[in-house]
Amino acid sequence: MPPCSTCSAELAQDWKFCIYCGSALVTTAAVPGAIRAEDAAVAPRTRLDIPLLIGIVLGVAGAALLVYMGILFFAPS
Repeated sequence: MPPCSTCSAELAQDWKFCIYCGSALVTTAAVPGAIRAEDAAVAPRTRLDIPLLIGIVLGVAGAALLVYMGILFFAPS
């Protein structure tokens, strides 16, 4: 592993912080969600976000219910 960028001390492979100066050691391999240059060429994600879709459907249903209740209670008879 390269030396610490803050204090230039030798570091062990499994350290997450420098034991000499306390600075965080962040590498792209240590961060699972990091975007690397080779990942940028991959096609965009097409998986549907199910909780988002459920929220949208429930929101539309709630808005429709409010409109229906407004028409039902405030319409002149």
